[in-house]
Amino acid sequence: MFSKIAFSVLVLTSSLLVLHILSFNTNYAFADFNFPAVGDWGCNSNTQKTVNNINSKGPERVLALGDYSYQDTATCWLNLVDDFDSRMRIAIGNHEDDDDEGYQQYKSHFNLGNPYYSFNYNNVHFVVMDTDRTSFSSGSSQYNFVKNDLQSAKANSNIKWIIVYLHKPMYTSPNSCSSSGCTNGGSTATSLRNTYHAMFDQNNVDVVLQGHVHDAQRTYPIKYSGGSTPTKTSSATTDYNDPQGEVFAVVGTGGINFHALSGKPSWVKFQQDDDFGILDIKITNNGYKLEGRYWTNSGSQLDKFTITKTGTASYSFGPSLTLSGESAQPTGVNSGQTNGQNNNDNNDNIDNGKHLGLEKGQGKGLHCEHFTQQGPLRCRD
Repeated sequence: MFSKIAFSVLVLTSSLLVLHILSFNTNYAFADFNFPAVGDWGCNSNTQKTVNNINSKGPERVLALGDYSYQDTATCWLNLVDDFDSRMRIAIGNHEDDDDEGYQQYKSHFNLGNPYYSFNYNNVHFVVMDTDRTSFSSGSSQYNFVKNDLQSAKANSNIKWIIVYLHKPMYTSPNSCSSSGCTNGGSTATSLRNTYHAMFDQNNVDVVLQGHVHDAQRTYPIKYSGGSTPTKTSSATTDYNDPQGEVFAVVGTGGINFHALSGKPSWVKFQQDDDFGILDIKITNNGYKLEGRYWTNSGSQLDKFTITKTGTASYSFGPSLTLSGESAQPTGVNSGQTNGQNNNDNNDNIDNGKHLGLEKGQGKGLHCEHFTQQGPLRCRD
């Protein structure tokens, strides 16, 4: 991100060799880059449209929010996402957290050690949490990892944005899913926000992405309040200037079915339960602006928000050093360049079934969390 460029210039005078050393720091200009996010996919024609939607955005990374094939293997879903799976970073959901649901296949394919981890892309730090396979309680290995990782990211001057994503939500609007993991007052959401939301506030997390509930939602910037109703820190509808708290989004619209919304809390700005689609997040303005857009699979933009942070390119010129001596033959100009960017994702600037659900919401209103692709109806948290 930041580059220090040093120039050594030999200047020949009539009797003296004068060496001027000039050095300055500058910011490389970032090209815009983006990363679509979505969960709760399935293996059906709607899923294929989600894949096409993602491909049309030319993503540098794809953030997968859990619940993929809904089968006992990952194969059908991996075949669908083959175009960009090398750019995909997955969170584990409750439909692949057991060994009889293909957990080891997902883990092997995406080269996961623990199902919680972090990575960087340019000036964005991503933290991927696991709500289903391992403990996330206070004092657990995952808790200690997230705490230490966020503190390191906050202290890293190369990091401008911090994004956390996980499968089960910390906050959600009321909906028709009867699983406790789908409700704002359920034990999972309560435990997650009581354990982590204040931590996110303290470590400058910007956006939290969630799945599990099969609709799309986006909050105003919110801070932890100690209860199920967070503190809204801005009443602006779309554009925020480095607000306190985080924007939380549910993007459970990958293609499996819908959970009908049955209310809208005051801290939720946008929600819909009719159209499958993705949340595409783009970093613009030389890395200082985050733009989030919800795109349906038919190409309509239903929501947009922006977060802007301050900062400009700065130039600091180093001292000039003059050396005196006898005349010498000029040797020209010698330049050197170092790039101090720290990137934990291998300096990622180069990256290169059966039909389930109908496009307009089959499954809406059902008192069950999910369908399965094969076999009987399956309801579990």
